[in-house]
Amino acid sequence: MDDIDRSLLMALMGDARLSYQQLADQVHLSSNSTADRVRRLRQSGVLAGYHAQLDLAILGYTLHSLTDAKLKEAVDRFAFEHDLSEVPQVLSAVHTTGEFDYQMRIVSRSTNELESVGDTLRQLGARDIQSRIVLGETTYDPARLL
Repeated sequence: MDDIDRSLLMALMGDARLSYQQLADQVHLSSNSTADRVRRLRQSGVLAGYHAQLDLAILGYTLHSLTDAKLKEAVDRFAFEHDLSEVPQVLSAVHTTGEFDYQMRIVSRSTNELESVGDTLRQLGARDIQSRIVLGETTYDPARLL
């Protein structure tokens, strides 16, 4: 990966809908060369995909929490992970070391809904649950790694 590839990736991270011609103009290459490079980045797995970003607050999901869960002894973690896919409020679940087995990012419309999600987690096999409400978040651009 060279500086042109890095420039292409940064441009696509800023706006994944740029045409090859628009990308080519930014990196000073022909459209065909730019398209070839983007294809190579996709084939190598560096460029993993394109996505639309939802505004969860507009959809009513204004309460965000980080929730830790410790599983009951007899619960299979793979089954738990599979069952989590049926809980739409769980955006991600990270299997971790330490006191808890999982840290989940959960969104909900209210504290009542968050409590209901907690009840569901217990039904799926969580023994101990601890949630922290997210007051704010600072994210950093992964392009800093390029």
